[in-house]
Parts: sequence; structure tokens; C-alpha cells
Amino acid sequence: MNRVNLFIIGINKAGTNWLNNFLAQHPDVFMSDVKEFNFFNNRESGTETLDEYHRYFPFSDGYDYYGEASAHYYEDEAVASRIHAYNPSAKLLAVVRDPIDRLRSQYRYHKQLGVIDEDTTLEEALTEKDPALLRDSHYERTLPVFADRFGPDQFQVVSLERGLRNPEAEWKRLLDYLSLSRAPCPDEDSLPKNPTGSASFRQLYRMTIRPIRRHTPSLYRWMLQSLIVQQAKSGLLRLLGTAKKTSISSSLRAELCAEFAPTYEYLYDLGFDVYESE
Repeated sequence: MNRVNLFIIGINKAGTNWLNNFLAQHPDVFMSDVKEFNFFNNRESGTETLDEYHRYFPFSDGYDYYGEASAHYYEDEAVASRIHAYNPSAKLLAVVRDPIDRLRSQYRYHKQLGVIDEDTTLEEALTEKDPALLRDSHYERTLPVFADRFGPDQFQVVSLERGLRNPEAEWKRLLDYLSLSRAPCPDEDSLPKNPTGSASFRQLYRMTIRPIRRHTPSLYRWMLQSLIVQQAKSGLLRLLGTAKKTSISSSLRAELCAEFAPTYEYLYDLGFDVYESE
């Protein structure tokens, strides 16, 4: 039966690109060049039918895994049931990072998308303008649904920080989880990166790419696969720069640590000792 059997379900701005590109280096894994299919959730996508969805996967090529990454699948508990109904033997992965660091990354990215204005401070975004910043970092509210639906043999959580700190060990864990043959660990420096751009880059993005993404998702999906477009993006990032890390006051950090106390506890219970709530 030709079915996608590996899903990266999120977390948004927690390292889905890193995990996708990491797994794609294994010779027995095919990860689609297209990200954000959103086929199993209610977000708008350019893929309407199962046949169209399957067109992106070369099932006749004999890979052990055919995978895709949609960083918002985790947001909707109904996705767990939909994926299970589609392929009850599928393997799922979610990647997490420190909830405050993820929040800051999403804050910068939402400026690029135009969700919030460039002059909106982090404090303003948190209090009134962008509720997703807090919501999306509460992993303990969304991931257990997938864990319950698929069980430990078919659902695992990966830590971005742990993976970057010791990629060899993370590679081995992934191969064991997926029952894949041994293969050399990919060189981190060779993996494609997906940084958020500077304020100038973000303004250019909102003027050019954002309308395409909103109104012509199929064209946007093609652009994501285009080598020429990716080279142009890399050139613009070199020219205009990437986003600077958002500073955060000690008082706001204390508030966020209190907000995410259940999240840090959840991560600790998963066995991740790289996170500390201060």
C-alpha cells in the first residue's frame, strides 16, 4: 500500500527544518522537498486530493520511509485521528526547543509574515496582539494527544538543543526509533538553514512573497522547491542580513518561566535534561 509513513508534526519554529533535513540524509528515507502540505489539518493548502498529495512521493523508488513535515499539525488534535485513519502504522516525530527561545523565534517570524507590525515589542505582542506566541510553546497541551493515539513505538519527541549538542547520539536515537540501517551521521554544517531575515528582508518578503503565499499556495509550494528561488533568498539574506536575537528583560523572563513551568516539567518528564526553568 503506497502511503506516507513518516510525519514531522511540528513544533512551529522549534526546528522542523533541521529535523527534516537531518532525516533526509539517510539513504532509505525520502523527505519531500515540499514542506507545509497541511493535508491533514484545516489550514489552506494547494493539495486538495489524496492523488495530488501522493504525487509528491516516489513510492516506486523503494525507500523505507516516505515523509513530510507540516509544522502546524500538532495544533489540531483531530490530525492525530486523521493520520491514524490514513496510515495506522505511520511513525510520527515532533521537535521541541526551549519554549522561550521558540517564542522569540516565532515573534521575529510573525513580523516577517506581517502578523504583527515591525515596531511591536515582544511585551506588546504577548499581552494583546499575538496569542499564538504563548499557545504554541505549551507543548504539554498538544503533544500528549498524539502520544496517546500512536503510542511510544510510533510517536517520539526530539529536542533541538540535545540534537545540536550531540548530533551523533541523536542520529543513533532516530535510526533506532525508525529501525533504519546504520549510516554516517550528517555533517551539521552541510544541512540547509532556514533563518528569519532582518527587518529589511522581512519588509521585502511582505511585499513580494507573502501575497503569493496567501493567494496562490500552489505557486508558493513550487517556489519552495525551486533552486533558483532558494539561491536568490540566500543571496538576499547575505545582503540584507538575518534577524537579531530578541532581547528579553529579566522581569519578562521570570514571567515566562512561570508561564511555562508546566512545559518545562513536561520536557523533564520526557527525559530532556537540557531545559531548566529559572
